[in-house]
Amino acid sequence: MRSLELRRDGVPISVTNVMPAGINTPLFNKARTRLGVKPMPVPPIYQPSVVAEVILHAAENPTRDIMAGGAGQMLSLMQRLSPALLDAVLRRTGFEGQKTDEAKGEDAPDNLFGPIENYDKVGGDFSAQAKPASRGNWLETHPAARRALKGAALAGATLIVIRGLRRR
Repeated sequence: MRSLELRRDGVPISVTNVMPAGINTPLFNKARTRLGVKPMPVPPIYQPSVVAEVILHAAENPTRDIMAGGAGQMLSLMQRLSPALLDAVLRRTGFEGQKTDEAKGEDAPDNLFGPIENYDKVGGDFSAQAKPASRGNWLETHPAARRALKGAALAGATLIVIRGLRRR
């Protein structure tokens, strides 16, 4: 709501809600957990640079909302199309998808109340699984390509409908 107030008052500030998907950060290494195992982001996992690119794009091209990672975009689409289906999918995969096989007790060091000394990494332990880029973000940050793809999809759908009507 604050961004609308700023816009109404003519303040030259843009507020963007950046919504990251599963990102390979140290959060999963040092966050407090009661899972009994080390948590992980739900795959597909993206490198932190995917979020940095989206933030840079939003700084240069003000927008209200932007997702970092195609998986987040897919979840958002599923939420709009069928919230009940998304709930069913998340019930089956969401909880177990956040667990590793690595044991982590409740007494493991965590950063809940302060930083952990000498732990200033950007990336987490899932680099081998993490994607360095997101095709969905590429389309999000290249509006001309996105419009061309939408136009091609619309033209293809139109051709299918026209051919169907001619066969009648």
